[in-house]
Amino acid sequence: MHTRAKSLLNVPFLLLAVAMSAQGTPPAENVAVEKPPAAKAPVRQIGGLRFLDVSELTVVNVDVSVSNKKGPVLGLSAGDFEVYQDGKPQPLTNFAAFTRKPESKSAMPATPVPVMAAGTPTAAPEAPPVAQREPRFIAFYVDNENLMPFNRNRVITKMADWIRDNLTPPDQAMVVSYQRSVKILQPFTSDPDEIAAALQSVRRYVGGRSDLINSRKRVEDYIAQNSGQNSGNGNAYYEAMDEARGFAREQRNNLTFTVRALQDLVSMMGGLPGKKSLIYLSDGLPMTPGAELFYSIQDAFNTPNSISESREFDSTDLFDSLVRTATASGVTLYTIDARGLESDLGIEAENRQARSSLAAAIATSNYQDSLVYMADRTGGIAILNANDPTPGLEKIANDIDTYYSLGYRLIPSGEDRMHRIAVKLKLKGHPEYKLVYKRTFIEKSLPTRIGDRVMSGLAFDLNDNPLGVELKVGTPAPADNGRWTLPVEVGVPFDKVALIPDGEDLIGYVMVYYAARDDDGKQSDLEHTEHAIRIPAAEYQNSHRQRMTISTSLLLNPGRYRISVGVRDELTNQAGYALARASVHPEDQQ
Repeated sequence: MHTRAKSLLNVPFLLLAVAMSAQGTPPAENVAVEKPPAAKAPVRQIGGLRFLDVSELTVVNVDVSVSNKKGPVLGLSAGDFEVYQDGKPQPLTNFAAFTRKPESKSAMPATPVPVMAAGTPTAAPEAPPVAQREPRFIAFYVDNENLMPFNRNRVITKMADWIRDNLTPPDQAMVVSYQRSVKILQPFTSDPDEIAAALQSVRRYVGGRSDLINSRKRVEDYIAQNSGQNSGNGNAYYEAMDEARGFAREQRNNLTFTVRALQDLVSMMGGLPGKKSLIYLSDGLPMTPGAELFYSIQDAFNTPNSISESREFDSTDLFDSLVRTATASGVTLYTIDARGLESDLGIEAENRQARSSLAAAIATSNYQDSLVYMADRTGGIAILNANDPTPGLEKIANDIDTYYSLGYRLIPSGEDRMHRIAVKLKLKGHPEYKLVYKRTFIEKSLPTRIGDRVMSGLAFDLNDNPLGVELKVGTPAPADNGRWTLPVEVGVPFDKVALIPDGEDLIGYVMVYYAARDDDGKQSDLEHTEHAIRIPAAEYQNSHRQRMTISTSLLLNPGRYRISVGVRDELTNQAGYALARASVHPEDQQ
């Protein structure tokens, strides 16, 4: 059997070869046969699971938080809202309201109510049960590479208290630490004590922000010592600019790794169901690395164009990419500046003298603008200038727990496409009401959604396997250039896969998705291969209770891996997922 092997660079594995077989049956073939449209149920289906009509299942739910100065606004109804997709009004098909305190009668989660068109006659409905919302997933992301330990420890203590008060099943939370690479300190769990313990364990990590402060202080000292009348060096301005550029380049490089690591985790959360949030803690990230230094040079040397040099290091593109990934993954970002309330002059323990007030303001806004940008663009909240983060965490809890879910039917295009969303209130006389929601929605095709689930499996356990997929790994063998081949077998029961008549044969189709991630956080791109299954109709009764096996070899660098696979029955749109762990290391083979 032949399959395409895409050439990959800087990723853990390549698909080397794929073969499919089944005990007692001829090998299945990977052939080019025209398939029935995926949107229609297969004609004369034999075996397999029921057909999933994607068009009938596609309902867009827009979660909207409404608040005023007193807090969340409760008691609104479906008739109070208008939803627009790409500028066109969308009739609501579902409506539900959720609040933080279900023990309060007035704050009970509302039942999702089908919204009927005006004038439609309806019978008196029976009292429906209380709505059961989907579970929520919250990731606490502690960016140690961009934190001072004192700031971090002050905030995580409050975070631990907050999680004990707010995490209850079926909701789950996890704790992630970033220090050169992403480390999952506590996988998703509904146990608040486990999350609190993981947050407290972060205290033993050394924060990385001191390196940035020391580097910036060195450049600031050089500028102060060589500016104006203190300078006898005619090249001082140019040397100061070189120092500032060097600092900005280094910080831009570090920022690239920081944002991409965050983006990878957000991407992996895309396959999780329900409401997904990430609470990001740092001392801020520079929107434009070095901007405050270029301003200091302009001020010290009276050179009006110096600040324009900072445009070279504008990093909006990095944050735009992160926001797009979060939007596509359905993840809301909440950001917390751990520095709290700083002096107007930016006096830090490492500074022997204060900056000018304007330089301090530029430095503060430079590191906070990114936090505001990430939160605003994904429908979240940025907590800034707060020595005690508790009130901010309460705002986050209200935003996560208290919201209106507005559903409307989407006519699927079958493609991956971005739509712009607008929500308006019909209520008059309440200009103080603030609406928070995601301004874009990414329509995803079924293959893309399945791929998202497979990528989520690189970090999270997936309990979704109606096809009964099994994943087995064999013994690694040495390959070339220090790499290893790892045999992998993906097994699926024949009776879980739909077949249709084709002459004297029965034929079906499966798509298999693969991804791998090592313990250092390096992960592969998503790979997929398509296979046609063909067996003589006369042999079906003997084979339908057996298991077909797709054998694959992965080309891997040494390391310990988590391997995630998904299998999609292309005739019924059903999919199943499986995970396995494998150690691929020379010492392990001895």
